[in-house]
Amino acid sequence: MYFRCMLTMQDLNDPQSNPQTLLSCVRVICDASDYYLCVWNSLYPHDAYFDLAMLSKINHEFVAEGKLGLEFKKPKQLLTINTQYVTLLNMFYLEIKDILEGKKVYVETRRVPKLVFSTKAVMNHFDPLAVEFVSVDRFDNRLLNMRNLTTLTMKNCDLPTIPVEIGHLPIEYLDISGSKLPINQDTFWDWMSMTVICGTLATLRINSIGLTRLPFEIMFLKRLETLFATNNKLTYLPKIICELKILRSLFVADNKLVYLPYCLSRLYVSMDISNNLIIGTVSPNDSYLYKYIMELLTIQKIDVKNVVPSLSHLSLYSLMDNCVPFKRQDIPRTLWINLNVMGRCDVCKRWTQPEYCRVGFKYIVIHSILDGDKLGPGQLMTCRNEKNCKRLV
Repeated sequence: MYFRCMLTMQDLNDPQSNPQTLLSCVRVICDASDYYLCVWNSLYPHDAYFDLAMLSKINHEFVAEGKLGLEFKKPKQLLTINTQYVTLLNMFYLEIKDILEGKKVYVETRRVPKLVFSTKAVMNHFDPLAVEFVSVDRFDNRLLNMRNLTTLTMKNCDLPTIPVEIGHLPIEYLDISGSKLPINQDTFWDWMSMTVICGTLATLRINSIGLTRLPFEIMFLKRLETLFATNNKLTYLPKIICELKILRSLFVADNKLVYLPYCLSRLYVSMDISNNLIIGTVSPNDSYLYKYIMELLTIQKIDVKNVVPSLSHLSLYSLMDNCVPFKRQDIPRTLWINLNVMGRCDVCKRWTQPEYCRVGFKYIVIHSILDGDKLGPGQLMTCRNEKNCKRLV
């Protein structure tokens, strides 16, 4: 995880010197078993590294206000971080605290952007060789020619579409928070199925865009490490989120979540789930899978106890197992609903759907960024036919 901040660096060997405050990027990296604080700014264009083993003091009293002080004994410097990203700073502080306590900490491997633009950057400042681009109010087609683009910010923009060609760029960081999306999003997320971005995107920020569910295409982003989806209208997280095997940080605060997928317990994911509806007990009526089954019983009048997978569903499972990204237009429209409810059986790990399995709840350990580890309800899916459902080794 890296984030931007205003960083003041004070040389403690010369208290009378005037410290510099610079717009910077900071992150924690790991080299073998050693952890370092990596700083990038105009003073250190090739990065500066501070050994966390040399950290003598952490001033964390004002983390809630976006301020954190780190005092190193070698080199003898005081680094003061000031940022508006309070949640990120709190996560950053807890990460350092865990490292100092000898805990195993997973840190991101993505590199810091080569350029840090001013917050006043505008679309007219166009450079086809730049690695970062900030849109002011809309999508700019010129950025499709920026073949080195790694950081794209389109906050609070009017986005009737994101061209699928954006998926051909090596973007590692994408932020569309606060943007206005179209009501019909059938093709809006197609860019997620492009091979290049599937292998590069590490951080995705989709805060405050009115999402009622995560797009199924998100499962193709195999390099995704950090996902922000706060302040939306999510009532559930689909099981396909567990296909993101290296996901380490999940921010879903300020939604309407009542439970989490049980499969998340198998991934070491630090989460911010504050201001949701997650409580100790869950009613079946709260489950989106249960509602889906009830709809099938009402409309199609199927017998879920004896139903067997259809050929179309088996073909869809085979497509998913091939791990080849595809656009939803590539499959029959009648199967689109299945993309929102399908997932792997929590026992045998085969693809399945609610009508072919049992749906239940079991407590899981939630690694909360703000509250530490705690128990919460996780939704299970297990094959109805127990004879053919065996745990894979």
